[in-house]
Amino acid sequence: MPALIPKVERELLLTSGTIPGIWILFTNGASNAKGSRLSIVLKPPTGNVIRKSIRIVKLTNNKAEYEAVIAGLELAKTLGAEVIEDKCESLLVVNQVNEMFEVKEERMRRYLDKLKASLHQF
Repeated sequence: MPALIPKVERELLLTSGTIPGIWILFTNGASNAKGSRLSIVLKPPTGNVIRKSIRIVKLTNNKAEYEAVIAGLELAKTLGAEVIEDKCESLLVVNQVNEMFEVKEERMRRYLDKLKASLHQF
């Protein structure tokens, strides 16, 4: 994940340690014929908004949504977040995490397990 963090944010990471308070994470994953894109907006308690747009190999929209949340959580943890509020726009991801929707594919089960493990860091 550090390769995705620009130099300025890496410097912030090295000097800030942990930042108390609630961090807010907004994520979106999308896919089209050219590939997939993960959009991450992270708002720490300091108010300085961090925006990331990451292009990755072509995935389904659902897999891209999971990848966006996981990448956003990893970024938040790397930058010192201790408490996070995730504003995921994917109804599927939210309901699978909250066990309201069944996970039917093994591949999606692995994404859910990875996401839950990431959430337990906070």
